Amino acid sequence: MTQTTLSSLNLDPALAAAGDCAASFAQLSRSIWEAPYLSGELLELCRLTLARLHRDAVEIAAGSPGGDATPDARRREAVLAGTVARSNAFNASEKAILDFCETYALDAQAITDEQAGRVRDALGEAGLVFLIEALGLLDARMRTARCLRDLAGAAAP
Repeated sequence: MTQTTLSSLNLDPALAAAGDCAASFAQLSRSIWEAPYLSGELLELCRLTLARLHRDAVEIAAGSPGGDATPDARRREAVLAGTVARSNAFNASEKAILDFCETYALDAQAITDEQAGRVRDALGEAGLVFLIEALGLLDARMRTARCLRDLAGAAAP
């Protein structure tokens, strides 16, 4: 794998030289895919929402973590097209979660009480807190992968 193909999903080997800190970051990342609050598929749709808003083609092309995190093609395309709100492929709770994700990515301070309330209704208080933390981690991993790709590109002859 070259640095230019690094994504949030395959980042850990590139960071391994950082030792315990990198191992902790990798463990935290694995843990969000196993948490009980969101399905792997819905978490992957959140990751794709962030990738779309970052306009990160590498992240979009990275595939998915696999297993139950692989979204249905119709749902994946709606996320990438930004048409979730108009799609009948999502229920009201899923739309609320993905709407929250989109606002979080654009301006976390712009999240309204109503948006947070809809997510709380869908996931409970602990699920809302988990979603906020998971979005932060997904975003951090995307930004880290992008920085490493950009650094590799700048260092290339």
